Amino acid sequence: MKKIIIVAALLFSSATAALAKPAPNILFIISDDHGWGDLPSNWDKTEVQMPRLDALANGGTRFTDYHSVPLCAPSRACLFTGQFTSENGMWRGPGGVPGEPGYKGIKRDVKMLSEYLSDAGYATGGFGKWHMGAQPGEFPNDRGFDEYRGFLGGSSPYWIKKQKSKMLHNGKPDDAEGHTTELFTEWSADFIRENAAKKKPFFCYLSYNAVHGPIRTDKAKPPSAPKEWVDKAIDRGVSFLRSDYVAVLEHMDHNIGKLVDLLDELKIRDNTLIVFVSDNGGCKMDEGPGGRFPGNNGAFRGSKATTYQGGLSVPFLMNWQSQVPEGTVSDGKVMHADVFATLLDAAGIPLPKMNGKNPMRGMSLIPHMKSSGKEVIPERTMIFELWGNVGVRKGKYKLWGDVGRDFSPDWPTLVAKLKESDLGLFDLSKDVGEQNDLRTQLPEVYDSLKKELIDHFTNVNAEYPSAKTHPELFEAYKNAPAPAAKKPRKKKPRKKAAPKAADAKPAAAAGKGGRNKAFAAMDKNGDSKVTQEEIEASPISMMPPGLINTMSKDDIYDLLAYFISGGDPKHSAFKK
Repeated sequence: MKKIIIVAALLFSSATAALAKPAPNILFIISDDHGWGDLPSNWDKTEVQMPRLDALANGGTRFTDYHSVPLCAPSRACLFTGQFTSENGMWRGPGGVPGEPGYKGIKRDVKMLSEYLSDAGYATGGFGKWHMGAQPGEFPNDRGFDEYRGFLGGSSPYWIKKQKSKMLHNGKPDDAEGHTTELFTEWSADFIRENAAKKKPFFCYLSYNAVHGPIRTDKAKPPSAPKEWVDKAIDRGVSFLRSDYVAVLEHMDHNIGKLVDLLDELKIRDNTLIVFVSDNGGCKMDEGPGGRFPGNNGAFRGSKATTYQGGLSVPFLMNWQSQVPEGTVSDGKVMHADVFATLLDAAGIPLPKMNGKNPMRGMSLIPHMKSSGKEVIPERTMIFELWGNVGVRKGKYKLWGDVGRDFSPDWPTLVAKLKESDLGLFDLSKDVGEQNDLRTQLPEVYDSLKKELIDHFTNVNAEYPSAKTHPELFEAYKNAPAPAAKKPRKKKPRKKAAPKAADAKPAAAAGKGGRNKAFAAMDKNGDSKVTQEEIEASPISMMPPGLINTMSKDDIYDLLAYFISGGDPKHSAFKK
């Protein structure tokens, strides 16, 4: 009898093992400032051609009503934490010192997607733009990545030279040279090959800087895309203004195709979940504090750095050949936190109810996708806040307002301001352009949504862990070095031509001490001049349209010094 039981147990164990599927690989791709209207399968009026992304969309699920956060770092923080920006701590781009006033960054007691996957046995590799912190303890390798190769900040030139490279490989200077789109793709491919050979499940996070500025809009400037891609666009009639922008996107699409082909070559495509999403809406030439580039947000109003739909609605698709039916176009109202929940679910990791001291906000989209969109996504409340632009979306209605940028992250003060403010109410099922305010026509809907918005900021736990309150979180990082910087090259002294009068003025205006630091931070190409493009690439670009034009150079330097210092008026950046 014992032998029978043992044999039966062994047979059952073998059958279970045979049925058990290996953990899926995850290829998570993010584009940068890529507007909703510049994915052809979303908007057929775009001249951008992206056959590889369209093929992934047509072979999986494309979501037409996805909601992000309208700024690079906060949107990525939501994808990696499953929470709203008011909860995870990244309510703006990263800055300041952890544990001190003015700090902006993902809280140390909030566990990130990469950490969950690493703990579950995944090989974790990240390539490209990070922009989720550059202090010890915030680096990718501190946050669950076995390997990270890319840059830490918010923007990078597309053409990388060894001598001027800001690329890091696991925190050490990287002498890589080439075009960022191609480099990030090659590094991702190497990571995929290595782990496929080991038969180890991998999480490959590929974060392109395409199509973030610098993008050529002036004939005097070189393009950011390879010449052959710009020529292709111009030859088929794309305007000069849009040619570099279009070429950067199409070059990215081509490189994404290389990775999909690699998955097929390695015979791991069926067990790889591919996710593609943009971080925030596109920059437009005629509006928006996020910079002026020729992006396309379709029929939506607004752009990057605004909480109109043009800043929130972006391309989003998922493809999983063995699990998700082809050709689903979902109009379900989904958001950033759902990506976090979906990837945990795909990896077999239970979704926690809390992350740090605030609740999780996302839901797995796998059941919805497997049902070809028939399983309904429940109506939920989505909260948006950026520089005084506040909003709440629930069902077909959206409440929106601009209450001024003086309150974040002082949520109690923001609540007081919201209570006395009139906000706009839009029915997005009929008014995607957010033009018709229904506040007076639908007072009950208005009052209900406003109450939800106020309740959120009233109840959010805004506490940041500190070395005093959470010493165990800070102990490992307190003596950690920052990523190594490149040693400056020794240059032979050479005579310099006397600067022209026009060139000398900005350098003089920069002053000494912190003012020089502020000026140097904007003067990206070191020509002793600050152009409008360089201003727009700096943190001060995230301001209401036209405000920069009303500011003096001194005001601009002071404001940039504020960003450099993390808001500390005693910081050396304020010394003139």
